[in-house]
Amino acid sequence: MSILVYSSTDDERLKILQALMEFCEISESEEAVFTEEQMLKIDKYFNIFDKLKTYQNFIEEEKQKQNKEFKELFEKARIFVKHYYMSMLMAIERGELPASAANYYGLIYPFEIPEMIDGEELLAVSEKLFESDSMRVGSGGKYFANPSIGAVKVWVEKFKEVWEQKTNKFNVKKGEVENIDNIRKDADRFIAELHNYFDKKFAEYKFEKQIQLFEELGMKVEPGQNIFEDNGEPIDLFLTDEDKEKNAPDKKTNSGSNGINQLRFDLFF
Repeated sequence: MSILVYSSTDDERLKILQALMEFCEISESEEAVFTEEQMLKIDKYFNIFDKLKTYQNFIEEEKQKQNKEFKELFEKARIFVKHYYMSMLMAIERGELPASAANYYGLIYPFEIPEMIDGEELLAVSEKLFESDSMRVGSGGKYFANPSIGAVKVWVEKFKEVWEQKTNKFNVKKGEVENIDNIRKDADRFIAELHNYFDKKFAEYKFEKQIQLFEELGMKVEPGQNIFEDNGEPIDLFLTDEDKEKNAPDKKTNSGSNGINQLRFDLFF
């Protein structure tokens, strides 16, 4: 008897299903190892987790691209905002502006330049800067030329665009892949069933040989004995009692939220 060593990750599911697919192809010319229903399930689950892996890779690549652009634009916009405050400070020091000009911005000369350590703080400081500068210029104040308020706004707007994408578009949640939690649990049960099936089939071999045979199926096993219920069926080690109750036939399940980046799968075979 053997116990399946299984971590319930998408990578492991795909590895096992891919090995099973290859095993199906090899065994087609020989005596059928799997039933037609099992072969359909293997094909179905493999396609689902293969697409899911491709989707996850795409999301990760987009996040990396976005993070790079985010950091670059954050630093650029931050420098322009800081330099605008520095221009005002130096203009006051040179006597080109009265010290009272700082009061429009809620500051008292001499003042410290805002550091803005994150995107949220940068946007908050920038919004206050634009409002205050508009009030100062509207009261007869002079425009700054290096940098101009227009140039500062351009870079802040560019940063704001990627900041909104980062905080909204790729905030991927479990519900964005419809019904995926239930699909994962069903795939785990199916993999456990196949392990139990082959565990009986390989029982006549020495355990070292069993390990080798299971490796061909993408599975890792260790010595042990499955725990059985009164009806003779193995206890499902992948589900808690709470999960079992949630997935009972008379319970309604939430299929997940719809969204732009949502994948949709079904479990019909």
